[in-house]
Amino acid sequence: MEDAGSQAGPKKVLVLVAMEQEAMPIINQYGLRRVEPSPFVAGAPMVAHRGWYDPNAGADSIMELFVTWAGHDPRFKSNNVGTVAASVSTYASVSLFKPDLVISAGTAGGMGSMGARVGDVYLSTKCVFHARRIPEAHEGGGFEEYGFGHFRSPPLARLVAAVPGLKQGIISTGDSLDCSPTDQELMRTEGACVKEMEAAACAWVCQHARVPFFALKAITDIVDGPRPTAREFYSNLSLASSNLNLKLRLVLNELANRPLHQWRSSSLLHPLPALDAEPPGDSPGAGVGTVVHAPSEPSPGGVAGTTDIVG
Repeated sequence: MEDAGSQAGPKKVLVLVAMEQEAMPIINQYGLRRVEPSPFVAGAPMVAHRGWYDPNAGADSIMELFVTWAGHDPRFKSNNVGTVAASVSTYASVSLFKPDLVISAGTAGGMGSMGARVGDVYLSTKCVFHARRIPEAHEGGGFEEYGFGHFRSPPLARLVAAVPGLKQGIISTGDSLDCSPTDQELMRTEGACVKEMEAAACAWVCQHARVPFFALKAITDIVDGPRPTAREFYSNLSLASSNLNLKLRLVLNELANRPLHQWRSSSLLHPLPALDAEPPGDSPGAGVGTVVHAPSEPSPGGVAGTTDIVG
């Protein structure tokens, strides 16, 4: 849980990933070690990695970093993508590791009509469901809005401005790779920039656990573009995963030094207080940080937090 009076950022960060192709660049980048034996209930497919990362290479900003990949389905030999696996993975990981911050990181489709391009990386302002349509039987029932979810992320416009090339927008979640006309219409109505398969499910768990959450998604394909989704997705998966890893590192570097509430304002007219450490880009190796290797044992269990999803 983040201390509102602290000047440090989150000390324990959990990154949730659905696909092995998305997870491995992150795991390798930080030299994370697989948590063995598995900390999850017997038979659960999730795979957890753990390590420490010092974004300032010597400053007092070391993060304990967990990455949970949802694992493979043993019957179908596929990655466990979608909302069911995401919910279970999030709940189990939050219960075990007690993070200060949860990030759903992965690849996604982008809405070209909203300015998304292949290779772009988006940080969420809000996560919604576009394929959970529950018409009201009578007025005031609440099911229709429950279906959409409307999980607001912490207001991090200043953070987005501090990371070159990072975009921000609404992320919409459903369990299909393709997109029906009804799905597209609902996403347009919500103003969604990104379509993917996990973020809103992760956000739902984090809202109930009262852990700050946002999604970070790299674009593999254009949802409202002319190319077939599956072909475009696999053609650009490697590029998008690389861009995701780069932007995740820059985001972690920025988050290490300030609590989430200091990133709230969208105005850059009043700069943030200066830090002792040099800003990324001003010195050789800046923005690279130091990987600090970790033992394999996870922290003791218990669901974290008294902070809500907006930080």
